[in-house]
Amino acid sequence: MSPHMTGVTLPNGFSPLQRLLLTANGNVERIVSSFYYEPLTVLVNLNHKRSPCVYDRQVTMLVRGEPFLHAKSTIYLTDPAWEEMVERRGTPLGAVFRVMGVLPTFHLRSVGRGRDSSGSGFFWRVYTLASQGMTCEITETFADDTFEKRSRGSALDASLASTDGHGIPV
Repeated sequence: MSPHMTGVTLPNGFSPLQRLLLTANGNVERIVSSFYYEPLTVLVNLNHKRSPCVYDRQVTMLVRGEPFLHAKSTIYLTDPAWEEMVERRGTPLGAVFRVMGVLPTFHLRSVGRGRDSSGSGFFWRVYTLASQGMTCEITETFADDTFEKRSRGSALDASLASTDGHGIPV
């Protein structure tokens, strides 16, 4: 992503890993997958054309079978060539920037924390990805335990079993 800004001040109370996700330029999937050293599952819950050139999209990301992110997006196609990519060529909305070879600007609009009705904590961010052909308004909500999902015997866990706990073989 092309940077819109190089630094941002966040409210107190976020861990370093939470700050990493809150300020990530749209690359949450890569960060969390790298942290766990395993692939993620992305479920598309909604992909709806609201009106010409306006789409609503909702996804859930899972790691180790557990959801850690819910995202809601409104996508505005602002150029006929971009509209053709989606409408006639069937390019998935999540891939349009890449297919068009464009790096969108990233603008973090707001962040916060909360608790759901069961008392579980979460944190969220609202941001915009924009280019000349498309603008995405995105709200992402992360589980507080995003970086604390239990292991299910991943390859990384197996390799750490034969180390000194710091990744050095014994």
